[in-house]
Amino acid sequence: MRGSPGSMDRRASCLLLLLLLLLSATQRGRGLKNVSLLVFPPAVQRGQHASLLCLYDLEGAPLYSVKWYRGRLEFYRYSPSEKPPTKIFPFPGIHVDLSVSNDSLVVLRNVGFNLSGNFSCEVTADAPSFSTKTVHQHLLVVALPEEPPRLEVEGSRYYPGDILKANCSSAPSRPASSIAFLINDSPVGYSQTVASRQPDQLESSWQSLTTQLFPSHFAAGRLVLRCTAYIGTLYRQSAEARFYSKGREPVPERVTSPNMTSRTSTSLQCLLLVLSCQFFR
Repeated sequence: MRGSPGSMDRRASCLLLLLLLLLSATQRGRGLKNVSLLVFPPAVQRGQHASLLCLYDLEGAPLYSVKWYRGRLEFYRYSPSEKPPTKIFPFPGIHVDLSVSNDSLVVLRNVGFNLSGNFSCEVTADAPSFSTKTVHQHLLVVALPEEPPRLEVEGSRYYPGDILKANCSSAPSRPASSIAFLINDSPVGYSQTVASRQPDQLESSWQSLTTQLFPSHFAAGRLVLRCTAYIGTLYRQSAEARFYSKGREPVPERVTSPNMTSRTSTSLQCLLLVLSCQFFR
């Protein structure tokens, strides 16, 4: 039995709708992939610039927009269909260099501590898919110490059995430096690094050491005390002091005369000669 014209039209409409849905799904799958965000350097010195690179593959689909966020707030947008294509939204401390920023790269100048945190880029393909993907990356703004650590030691000489006392301090930075003591390259002391807040949002740090010395601390009669200040993999500087055990100090040589017998004999001969001369006068 052949179907009525109305039922055939309904079937054709359903088939057409199904084809459109399949085509739309195919376009969504092909429109946008491989989205990633690179931050260089991941830890940037305060006052320097940072580059944010958003990579993506549209697979031939047109780009609708790329939006950049610090946290939840948008600060930069690239929309190729608009004139001009770039747009900046006010954000305290963010200075976008428009001369080099584009649809995939944003350069931030003169970054401050308030920019440490989460950045993200949101990529949207144009019609018909309008697929959107967002990726995130962290930026850390730091201030490294401007001078090496300072090591202070009580006393100028140490021997096995003595108590060694020392203090090590690191110049202001952000984040604060961690400090470690070493004797002849072996860690010593387990006290926690103390940090204190300084002006301009910086922190100085210091650590003390009190330890008893043993003969094993004097490798070949020498002891090298080193304190190292470090901030992750970004910064590492050391200061050191060298000491020598008693065994390494110069020992005065005894003043001896290996020819004492011959010298005594010579003196006696001279005395006899004088006496004989007096006798024969």
